[in-house]
Amino acid sequence: MAQVKSPAEHMLASATGSSSQVNVIDPLTGTTATTSVFQQPKFVFIFLLVISLVIARVFSSKSRLPAGVKPLPRLPGLPYAGRFWDVPGPGIEAAWHFGGLHKQYGPIYEWKVMGVIHIWIESDKIARDLFVTRQKNYCDRNELPAAIGVREGAEILPLMGYGEKFRRYKNFMHLIMRHATPKTFYNWPSQENKRTLRRVLQEPERWSEHMLVHCARTIAGVAWADPQHGSKLLKIIPVILKAVSPAGPVINKLTFLANLPESVSPWKKAESERRHEMTDAFVEALKDVERRTNEGNCDDCWSKLWTTKEKGTEHLDDYEAAHAIGSSSFVAIATVGGPLHAFFTAMCHYPSWQGKVVEELDRVCGNRPPEMSDMPNLPRLRATVKEIVRWRQATPLGVPHVVMEDDVYEGYHIPKGAICHANHYLISREESVYPSGNEFIPERWLDPSYPTYKEPLTEFPTLNGDRGFGYGNRSCPGVDLTQCELLGLIGHLIWAFEIKRTEGKHAAENPVPWYETAPWVITMSKPFKCDVKVRSEEKRRWIEEFAPEGGQLIKDSEKERTSRWDVVRKPGQEHFNWDGLTDLATGHEGKVYAPGV
Repeated sequence: MAQVKSPAEHMLASATGSSSQVNVIDPLTGTTATTSVFQQPKFVFIFLLVISLVIARVFSSKSRLPAGVKPLPRLPGLPYAGRFWDVPGPGIEAAWHFGGLHKQYGPIYEWKVMGVIHIWIESDKIARDLFVTRQKNYCDRNELPAAIGVREGAEILPLMGYGEKFRRYKNFMHLIMRHATPKTFYNWPSQENKRTLRRVLQEPERWSEHMLVHCARTIAGVAWADPQHGSKLLKIIPVILKAVSPAGPVINKLTFLANLPESVSPWKKAESERRHEMTDAFVEALKDVERRTNEGNCDDCWSKLWTTKEKGTEHLDDYEAAHAIGSSSFVAIATVGGPLHAFFTAMCHYPSWQGKVVEELDRVCGNRPPEMSDMPNLPRLRATVKEIVRWRQATPLGVPHVVMEDDVYEGYHIPKGAICHANHYLISREESVYPSGNEFIPERWLDPSYPTYKEPLTEFPTLNGDRGFGYGNRSCPGVDLTQCELLGLIGHLIWAFEIKRTEGKHAAENPVPWYETAPWVITMSKPFKCDVKVRSEEKRRWIEEFAPEGGQLIKDSEKERTSRWDVVRKPGQEHFNWDGLTDLATGHEGKVYAPGV
């Protein structure tokens, strides 16, 4: 006789494409009989319970809106699950993807993924209205599945949830920045600029590596008065950067895996190891400053303000101070290293502008590289840095702002807990503000015919107030340091070297990439082969006479390792790719050369 299935069995079979039958052993005869799971009461109960929970979750999420308030434009999707199948690839591709949707859904729209509401913003006006004017309601951070505890913890200021602890950390960072800025960050950037010139002169083909080492050594000097501590930062940054990026561990996409216990979760084990290693690095560096301070041989740095109990530092304990200084330091490497890599890309695509900056430097500085005191007289150099930061954002999708309470904006409902994203890639290309926004045009900051022009040119352009550094009370506190580093090193590089794309056969084999970045939350233009040559024998002699030797942080082999913090080049590795953060560009994606070049 044909077996008759219940309607529920038909539904399950059609949904799964598999049989709903199980084998049951008769306890009396010992024979096996085939029966349906839906003939067993406990399976029926579990099935109905699951269906009830899903239905309850769906309908409970549909809150009634006040009169006159409407929901944001939303991408169509499934109940609760939303549009989980259309999540874009990582890095700059995500900015392009979400940007394309604005053409259909408007300047602000909603995307729901697995019950979580994401709100995407394409204009500076909306971002300022929400993140600046209403900043107290848009200043929280979201939980990160592969970095559980970072939001609630005391380790990483930029990712910390809003609250009393965040305010203490932020006040501490403002204090040490105010102390260091007028002292040109204790002269550490100036010292490292010269060392970097020497390294580039000796091994120009490793320019990408030299930029990373420069950033690590500079911020380690500012933070701990010892550039060698920069190796700690080079060691820990790739791990945390991948952990907090959508392109990192699979748990960042399949967020339900966060419910697994640590004993069976490789991601929680990895996060525990990462947290302990980072703490060891930061605490060890601070203890080293404390020891040298007691011995009377520690130069000025951020940590010395803590060890000497400078007024205003007493609100943090040892652990908190170590992490406030350390986490602010590792962010500086990626956010400064990104524009430095973009600088090489820009110089190869737009060689005529490089010549204009050279003329300015030679006229103002003569036979020496520029110093910070020269900057009021170097508007072209400042325009170069300003345009690089706009043209290739370090964080094209920004850092998310989480809504703390329900809000209404322009008649639209913005729910509590929604994760808001300002698309900095689009904001930096608003046509009314940045005509031909995809092109590298430093003149937009110097020519009165552009809407971005400001006077006096002894002050503007400047990175102060730049929207690329975030909005409101979650904006980056390190703008002055970033500006000091970029102006100083880029000025030194243009003064000393000619940077251009390779010529002849090598040019065809190594095209300059247009927009290739690593797929992490902080993007960096991928390095490529180019010609970096000293401009003259006079410049060579200056470097050899005044730029000190040394300053390398990357060991060539394991035989040179002396510490757990040493960064060692992999066997046979000519190009140091920083654990995948600076892989070489292919040069075959999208546009290769800018029009008119």
